[in-house]
Amino acid sequence: MAAAFRTEAADSTSPSHESRNPFLVPNYRRWWAASVVSAAGGGIQMVTVPLFITGRVSDDRRAIAIAAALVCSALPGVFLALFGGVIADRFERRRILVRTYTLAAAVSLCYVLLSAGEVGQVWPVFILAGIVGSAAAFTQPARQSMVPQMLGQSQLQNGIILGTVAFMASAHFLGPMAGGLLADGIGLTSGFSAEVVLLALGAVIYSRIATDRPQPSGHSIRRDLGEGLRYARRSPVIRGLLLLAALPPLFFVGPLSVTVVLMVQDVFQARDAFVGILMGCFGIGVLAGSVLMTLRPLPRRGLLLTGSVIVGGVTFVAYGLSSSAEMAMAVLVFWGLGAALFINLVVSLLQESTSKEMMGRVMSMYALAFAAAGPIGFAQAGALTSLFGPREAIVTSGAVVAAIGVLAVLFLRPVRSLR
Repeated sequence: MAAAFRTEAADSTSPSHESRNPFLVPNYRRWWAASVVSAAGGGIQMVTVPLFITGRVSDDRRAIAIAAALVCSALPGVFLALFGGVIADRFERRRILVRTYTLAAAVSLCYVLLSAGEVGQVWPVFILAGIVGSAAAFTQPARQSMVPQMLGQSQLQNGIILGTVAFMASAHFLGPMAGGLLADGIGLTSGFSAEVVLLALGAVIYSRIATDRPQPSGHSIRRDLGEGLRYARRSPVIRGLLLLAALPPLFFVGPLSVTVVLMVQDVFQARDAFVGILMGCFGIGVLAGSVLMTLRPLPRRGLLLTGSVIVGGVTFVAYGLSSSAEMAMAVLVFWGLGAALFINLVVSLLQESTSKEMMGRVMSMYALAFAAAGPIGFAQAGALTSLFGPREAIVTSGAVVAAIGVLAVLFLRPVRSLR
């Protein structure tokens, strides 16, 4: 059986090196489908958990409670992300994904029980968020580092972009839209139940992907980890890309996640369904932008990447100043277009600049950039929102990012000069 899997894995990467279409590879098609359904399950949770919290705490504690849950989810990645990369370089990645998504489905089942039982306490959320965050530290390096195993060089960039379409559009469009509509129309329990089904289905599809087992280095985990850190430190390109990768969780994901419920309920005075709709509009932009990027190769990708930071910051300011939910929807679609450019270019350039032997460890550093910046982003967003309000938190974050983007264009030459 193992030999059959290895043969299928080898065969799946061989055809059509001259083609840029990654869907010619059967394993990639399975990976893409698994990314869609599992990310949709996680996207539903982006809506259902904040709504669960806001229904159980006083109005003046909502922002802090939501931020605390997000910090609990992000914090384990700070300590585990690098080890997740070492594990991804040592063990068969599909097996890692089957186990982590099965665990995530079990956590969502706990949410079903909490919601159906009308439990009035929020402290279980913090424990469950920590479990999900711990699993994610192993999920992302394994999932992302599978792509170079499955595709040839000519297919790699489109494979990464279309993989981002699958993950981001599901996590920020299909999932949140479904979560908001289910919670508003049927109830929170139905949203949590949908999470269980989608995450479990993702685990099943990942189990059907055949990839080669990584060759063991013969070194200890500590030595492999040290080699990965030294490899990244020697590359100014990798260092610069990882620095830019920390910006979204610090100044975008944190403020958006903490404030979206408050913007809908307090600023726009709209129905709870708009929580999912706003997140979905961002996902539509990511989807459209990612598809557009596959149509032709992009010139001067480093300059486009650093320039997109400026555009993203300015657009986030515009979202914070929106006067209605409808205006915010339009702004978030445009913001998603820029986010697609940024995310796809960071991941593509990072993987193209990394050897396959180091892929899991470098992608774990990418995950660590998110994980380490995430708790800070959630905490600062929660503090700013509690002190000044959701609009002010969003506008401040966007202005800071725009200023950082100007500095990146001017001074981050190793990244800016990438083609």
